[in-house]
Amino acid sequence: MNTFSDSLQLAWQLIVGGDAELWRIAGLSLQVSGTAVLVGAVLGLLLGAWLAVARFPGHGLVVWLLNTLLALPAVVVGLLVYLLLSRAGPLGPLGLLFTPTAMVVAQSLLVTPLIAALSRRLVQAALDEGGDQLRSLGAGPLACALLMLLHERLAVATVLLTAFGRAVAEVGAVMMVGGNIAGVTRVMTTAIALETSKGDLALALGLGLVLLGIVGVVNGAIMLLQWWGARLRPATVVATEAAPTPAMETIIATGEPRPLIRLQGAGVGFGERIALREISLTLRRGERLALVGANGSGKTSLLRLLHGLLPHSGQVERALLQPEGRPPRAAMLFQQPFLLRLSVFRNIWLGLWLRGLPRGERDERCRQALACVGLAGEAQRPARALSGGQQQRLALARAWAMQPDLLLLDEPTASLDPSAKREVETLIEQIAAAGVTVVMSTHNLGQAKRLASRVAYLEGGRLVVERPVDAFFFTDDLPPEAAQFLRGELPWT
Repeated sequence: MNTFSDSLQLAWQLIVGGDAELWRIAGLSLQVSGTAVLVGAVLGLLLGAWLAVARFPGHGLVVWLLNTLLALPAVVVGLLVYLLLSRAGPLGPLGLLFTPTAMVVAQSLLVTPLIAALSRRLVQAALDEGGDQLRSLGAGPLACALLMLLHERLAVATVLLTAFGRAVAEVGAVMMVGGNIAGVTRVMTTAIALETSKGDLALALGLGLVLLGIVGVVNGAIMLLQWWGARLRPATVVATEAAPTPAMETIIATGEPRPLIRLQGAGVGFGERIALREISLTLRRGERLALVGANGSGKTSLLRLLHGLLPHSGQVERALLQPEGRPPRAAMLFQQPFLLRLSVFRNIWLGLWLRGLPRGERDERCRQALACVGLAGEAQRPARALSGGQQQRLALARAWAMQPDLLLLDEPTASLDPSAKREVETLIEQIAAAGVTVVMSTHNLGQAKRLASRVAYLEGGRLVVERPVDAFFFTDDLPPEAAQFLRGELPWT
């Protein structure tokens, strides 16, 4: 007689026959491990998000300790929990030893470092892609980290699945603190070990098959979610009559333009590399400034400095607007817009929520902004399902919804086709006509001529020359570096 085949047949009969003991053990395993992962998710995700953005003395030591705990043997965790919960331990009076609660505690201690370490790395990678853009919307460091967890929710689900797999397959800790008491604390892994030692291979094999099936089903569900997310299918939008595009509100009165921001000897450095050197520049309300220069000349750094995203030397003065009596509001459109994996509407709504606007006003501004950029009918589509030009228009709508006094644009049409470029340029002209101060970096000199009232040329982090657009393009007395750039020659040759 083939012992293995006979045991496999009996195991299958136990599973399909609904053996009460087998399914009671499986149910307790799911209850203990599921609860432990839930506790670990709350603690681990918050800890991982915080460690991704926090900076404090000993931060590196905490991260090293967290990564070390990833390899913590389960029996060590079991021993620690046993000592805490034993009759002579500090938590002994609670009477938790040899109960499912003790097993949940042990498994939570096992999975929390795993969830925290993986989620920290996940958040850090996401922040490298879009952290500055969330900060530009008004999100604080921890809010940025938590939003990235929402953005990477499928990856977070994979992290939690990994944690569940470790918890449900763990045997040492639950054996030590649970005692493997029949009908009370016996779970699948401890029961498999016990029944195998007793020679009851049918029950042990049946539990093993159930365990494999549970892990397989959860893995399949995650793969299905990932496949579904990758498709980025647009949501169904009810067709409505197109609303007229509202005119953009004019936010300043006519008259002498007033200073908005003044830089005096401002500089930015990244370690030993100097990105900006002694920049002196005054921006006035309602003007349009184009920043031109070769790659690496400092255009993007200057935009980020104006937005307050970079530490700097020198002085940056932001005037109080009159008659409003407040500092200027700034919004920035980055070269590669970062859109959360949410709907078109929610991507705009989020920035207004971060600024603390009431819900009714948030919703109304979102609708107006989408109508202005021609995306009203796409409100419920996934933002990342839009074309490149539509994503750029959505990013412009998100910035315009903030009702900024200063709009900063970093190569807004660099990767767009001619039709999309015309659409975005038209929107920029409408925003500028409403009185918003626009500062735009561009390599397209024709675009600078069309959209700017002033042009500034940067080279090597220095502001070489700044003039009205006609005086920049149509005079012969430019500094040699700027004249060479206009002739199309590379400044480093």
